[in-house]
Parts: sequence; structure tokens; C-alpha cells
Amino acid sequence: MRRFIALGLLLLALPGHADVEQLEAYFEQTDTLVGSFVQTTRDEAGNLVEEAEGAFWIARSQRFRWHYRTPYEQIIVADGERLWVHDVDLEQVVVRPLDDAMGAGAAQLLSGDMANLRYNFQVTAGDDAGQVELQPTDPAWDFQRIQLQMNAGVPVKIVIEDGLGDRIEVQFRELERNASIDAARLRFEPPEGVDVIEGS
Repeated sequence: MRRFIALGLLLLALPGHADVEQLEAYFEQTDTLVGSFVQTTRDEAGNLVEEAEGAFWIARSQRFRWHYRTPYEQIIVADGERLWVHDVDLEQVVVRPLDDAMGAGAAQLLSGDMANLRYNFQVTAGDDAGQVELQPTDPAWDFQRIQLQMNAGVPVKIVIEDGLGDRIEVQFRELERNASIDAARLRFEPPEGVDVIEGS
């Protein structure tokens, strides 16, 4: 079962206050973020359910490409207006308005802004240095908590815990902040021959 969250989601004295300040600084100082990732999903007992790898390109506000390369190729693109999800092996694309599709994925969190984050989450410092806890203000969301780990002003890990005991962890690698991104990466044109489904 594919449980991809594009994802594709979201920082030292008084450590708690400073950790949140790191997150605020990320949104103030970062226009783009580029890198690779490893995503693992574990069940309530800690057993590995799935591991995925890929690359991402994020450009604020609300534009990104999240490319799962393994175990199944999936490309998720937000162009600022719509969200496109392309399952390559299924030859299927689902597209929906971006406002209707925003959830708790890493790309969604990190391509937004601090004001929107505070509107949707209670933002507090975590137990460890550089850690920020996000709890949704809307109980209807299908996860309980997000843990964001910052280092040197950029996110290095996001952990999402759902209400069923599953834990999704995304480790970021090879990060480049404010790198130039080809505008074509942040647009999506459905390949010829694929089924395009309008979602809601």
C-alpha cells in the first residue's frame, strides 16, 4: 500500500524560544530549498512498513516538486494553484485545487509561511535542541503530531505521527538553500497517454 506524503511538507540561552525562532528564520530567509530525502514508514510496533527515496525542489510560496524514485515512481507538483500527483507506473495523474489538497506533507509545510503554519498548528519547542512540535488546531486532520528538526536554519528531518500509531520519518540530505530552480520543474504537463483525473 502506498503511503506517500509529499509529500511530494515544514529551529540556542532559552532553548525552547530559540528553536521556534529558527523555524521563523527559515521562512524569512529561505526562498528555495533543494535536496534529496529518505522516507520511512513504521507501524505502531516499530516495524518497517515502507522505505522510499527521491529528490525535491521547493520554492515559496506553495510551489514544489517532490519526486519519489523508489519503491514506486511518483511525481507530485504544486504550481501555486493546483496539485498534480503522477503515478508513473499506473499512467495516472490526479489534479486538484491546491487549497483543497494541502495537508501535512513535508513539501506543503516547508513551502508555506509562518503565519499560515501558526494558523493551522500549535507551534512549540520540542525536548531536543533544534526541535519544534506542531499539533494541528483542527481535530479533523488525520494525524496527531509533527516533529520538525532544524539544524543551521534548515530542516533536516520531519516526523509525522498519525492517529493509528504509524510514524512517517523524512530525512533530508544534500540540502541547498536559495539555489536557482528551473521554472519548468515547478510546472506540470501530463504526459501523453496518461489518464488525468480531476480530484476534489
